[in-house]
Amino acid sequence: MATEKKMFLCVDGFLAKDGKIFLLKRNIEPFKGFWALVGGHVEENEAPLEALRREFKEETNLDVIVGDLISDRLEETPDRLKRILTFRIVSAEGEVRIDEESQDYGWFTKLPENTVYRYDKFLII
Repeated sequence: MATEKKMFLCVDGFLAKDGKIFLLKRNIEPFKGFWALVGGHVEENEAPLEALRREFKEETNLDVIVGDLISDRLEETPDRLKRILTFRIVSAEGEVRIDEESQDYGWFTKLPENTVYRYDKFLII
């Protein structure tokens, strides 16, 4: 008998500047070693925009202003289902310092082959 997977609400922040996308290289599963947007789970009693500002601060040390919703998708991993809301980041202030969840960060004009999702499609939105 199949076990029903728990659904989680997640947020991602699409930060682009001068045609380049800001990505983190994940240091944790799922997708360890893959490049991804900054984001994470929305905690209980937390609004999605608050969660995204918190995740940016925790993962990059950046203070961000969150803009419009640009994507709403479902993603399935081996242990869960995730509804991922992706928001455009209007501005980011501060000096980037990544936490232990990431191995590296970078600004990309062309996405690396090992990305969690095809984020470059957001450049045309």
